[in-house]
Amino acid sequence: MINSRQFIYLYLDFDGVLHADGEPAIDGCGRLCQNPNLFCWLKNLEEILDDFPDVKIIVSSDWRRLFDDETLIKLLRGVGWRFHGVVECIAANRYAEILQDASTKKIESWLALDDHKSVKAAAASDERLIFCFPQTGISAHAQQEELRQKITLLQKKIR
Repeated sequence: MINSRQFIYLYLDFDGVLHADGEPAIDGCGRLCQNPNLFCWLKNLEEILDDFPDVKIIVSSDWRRLFDDETLIKLLRGVGWRFHGVVECIAANRYAEILQDASTKKIESWLALDDHKSVKAAAASDERLIFCFPQTGISAHAQQEELRQKITLLQKKIR
């Protein structure tokens, strides 16, 4: 039986969203650094999503090219159970990748949380995008509120 339950998909970047952009993450051997600043804002995302059990996460971060799904789930800790895969295409920029992925997977209800310049440029005309400033990410109150509001609006649309 097909599950008819509607989900909202959150395309999620890591650098500049879950921790400041530029934080050392990978050592010279391609392994994850023991940097306590990595994922320091993940708790903010967890707290927001606690109120929205129907939100699934699709990793749009470049980290998707460095780590397998199991590792990404572990990195996402408390929201790892929401993991629903990664963006599987490569396009001219992040926004184009997200659009192509949503189209390919036939995802209608989605948002993206990202600090990429292509997302910043497109956010003015695409309300599904939430641009994060690279040094504050989801720790910024404005981005937290925007995410809450946009999830709430999407929920109303799909119910």
